[in-house]
Order: sequence, then C-alpha cells, then structure tokens
Amino acid sequence: MIETQQDNRPAPPPSFFALGTAGLPEDFALEDQVYRLKKVFKHDFFAATGLYTDADGQLVVLKLQRTYPLFGFPMQWLGARIAKHEIAIFRQLQGIRGVPRFMGVYGPTGYVHEFIPGEDLCPEMHPDAAFFADLERLFHDLHTRNVAYVDTNKRENILFGADGRPYLIDFQISFWLKQGRDDSYLAQWIFKRLVHEDWYHYYKHKTRLAPQCCSKEDFARAENRSWYIRLHRLIFRPLIQLRRKFLARYKKSHHQIR
Repeated sequence: MIETQQDNRPAPPPSFFALGTAGLPEDFALEDQVYRLKKVFKHDFFAATGLYTDADGQLVVLKLQRTYPLFGFPMQWLGARIAKHEIAIFRQLQGIRGVPRFMGVYGPTGYVHEFIPGEDLCPEMHPDAAFFADLERLFHDLHTRNVAYVDTNKRENILFGADGRPYLIDFQISFWLKQGRDDSYLAQWIFKRLVHEDWYHYYKHKTRLAPQCCSKEDFARAENRSWYIRLHRLIFRPLIQLRRKFLARYKKSHHQIR
C-alpha cells in the first residue's frame, strides 16, 4: 500500500510506482525454498527491489520490473522485456568475480540473485588501489564477454562490498553484443563506444576517490571525454538543474502550507 508521506503531503499516484499499490510480495517460493520479505530497497517507476530471507537465514534479492499500467496503457510487456534483457546478461556474466550469483526467474517480470552485503561507493569508504585494481578486472571481464555496463556514470551504481571488493548488481541498461545475432558493424561500433564510456567513468571515479593511487596516464584518461558525454551534458545538465529547482520549490511551498 502507498501511504501518505510523513509531512502530510499526498503520496504520488500509483502510476509513479512499478507495481502500483501492490508492492513487493510478502513471500515467494523458489526451488522449494520459501523466502520472506525483510526489507524494501527501492520501489520506483521502473522496478521494485527487496531483500528476502529463508528459514536458514540465507539472504537473496528479488527484483520485479514494471507491471502497473501507465495512464491506462498496459506496461507489463515493457517490464517483461526489460527483465528478459537483464536476466540474459546476468546469465552471460555468471562466474565473473564481482557479479552476484543468479538464482532464478520469478514470474514474467522478475528474477532473484544472491545478496551482496555492502554500500554504494562513496568517498567516505576510502577505496584504495586494490579496490580499483579489482574494479578494473571486473570491467575487463565484462567486456571480454561482450557486455558494456553503461551505467557507470554514477558511482552509486558500483557496490563497495563488505569484503572491500567492488560488485555490479544492476544490468538493466547494459549492452550485450551477441555474437552471430546482432554483431553487425553498427552494433560493434555502439559496443566499442560504450566500452570507452565504461573506461572513462572508471578513471573518473578512480582519480576523484583515490588520486594518490593514480598515474599521469590515469588522470589523462579521466579527461578523455567523448563527444557523446559532452553532448549529453550540454543537453541534460540544464534539465537536471531545472528539475532540482522545481523539486526544491515544491518542498518549500508545501512546508510553508504546513
């Protein structure tokens, strides 16, 4: 159920959430094992993700893509398509250190993977040379299997594991160059561009979070922005700033009403 927010503002309409008013299931069964909801990590427009545990204390993550209609238009087809894409990439990357173990499919728009304890990467964690060496190997392993992660622009998309190692757990918009199926010249060009972006963001994060571990070449690569990134910033940065101003005014106006 979607509840009214604590500051007495009305909750967003159900269409703002991937599952509408339903929310994540309280429990589910997978391979004769029953898992019960322990915590909701996230429920936004595209997906809902939650932490579950079985009777033995094993923790897993269930992710459900969108099923709730949008302005009356069915959306489960889109959620199923995105889930199929992400499941295929998860399976393609199994065995790589830094990618959680895929555990199974749930319904038409969901899947389950092992839980990796950790936090979103941030400066307070003081990642060192070993962390970035592991992250470099992780990206290299992804690219070797023809997958570009794509979503590396935000460091929050990189998990700093409780063991001090990096993990990638969200492949929703990752790009997979499937050999023999869609490895046309255009697909190969797109893949190479996206791999370049992965490395650019890797060096950007490394030079900002662990500059003491960086070489001159690392700093040079962190400045090697492609035309795509420059164009993206030119177009979307003003829109992002406008959105932030709108949200700030929205919160201020509702605070004054109270």
